[in-house]
Amino acid sequence: MLKEKKSKVTNARSINKMRCIVGLTICSIVVAITLVSLTLNIIDFYNETTPEAGLGTLRMYTSLSNILATLAATICIPFQIDGLRRDRYKLPNWVVELLYVGSVGTMVTLTIALALIGPTQGYRYAMFGNSNLFMHTLNPLFIFMLFTIAIPDARIKFSFSFFTLIPTFIYAVLYFILAFVTKVWRDHYHLAEYMPWPIAFILIILVAFILSLLLRFIHNLTNSHVTKGIEKYYKESDDYKFEKIGDAIAHLAEVESNFYHKGDDMYIPVDIIKLLSDRYEASKLPIDVQYDIYLENYLKHIKKEESNNTK
Repeated sequence: MLKEKKSKVTNARSINKMRCIVGLTICSIVVAITLVSLTLNIIDFYNETTPEAGLGTLRMYTSLSNILATLAATICIPFQIDGLRRDRYKLPNWVVELLYVGSVGTMVTLTIALALIGPTQGYRYAMFGNSNLFMHTLNPLFIFMLFTIAIPDARIKFSFSFFTLIPTFIYAVLYFILAFVTKVWRDHYHLAEYMPWPIAFILIILVAFILSLLLRFIHNLTNSHVTKGIEKYYKESDDYKFEKIGDAIAHLAEVESNFYHKGDDMYIPVDIIKLLSDRYEASKLPIDVQYDIYLENYLKHIKKEESNNTK
């Protein structure tokens, strides 16, 4: 029974590496899709005879939401590349939160395409016509997978869900002022065909909030699954099965030193050491002593490697 239990422990590093590669691939695709699609729209490649053609495309919620999400995806890329180089695959919380904001925007775009543009202009055009294929369909789906599956690096608090509504709220205020009060814009989303604009305003914000909660739920579900897998690996894997906590930390230092590059900052993987400490019930060993063990062995292996390289 013990052997069977151990066989189910998956190497957390290999799982995170694959997750990082998938995330980097999706981010690159999103950036490419947005740049190509936005450029073609701005130069009026599709020859749309509407006020929103050319630079007018930048007044569309679709364009703005895709730009915001793509900005977040672009920021992810250097962290992911560095993660592959260092074998440490964790994005800063603020990057994940920015991606959350962008994800909500693109999901609102997808919902508007399905609920408003489709019924008035046809679903073939709404989902696949011209640049809509990229900005109404592909990008929202890729960004959804990116945020909910490939990048569950930070657990999202409920309170942050309200911050994701800010871009949609600002755009909705501007839209209703410019389209219904000053009438500088035309009602390009055909909201007046369905209901009075104040009701439409409230409904859009409500839909955005529901989508925000849904994205948060799926993201946090993935986060819990990944976190439990990492904890299980360091607490149960034979890779860290030693008689003493000091030996386990020394082995961790050796593994981490294999990914050291000249000029890299020194860091202590506090989260992993805490998991190993829990595994060995090392409460009697001061945490600063555990850190010293790690640093001593980390530096020893780095110097050994540098010495070997100079021979």
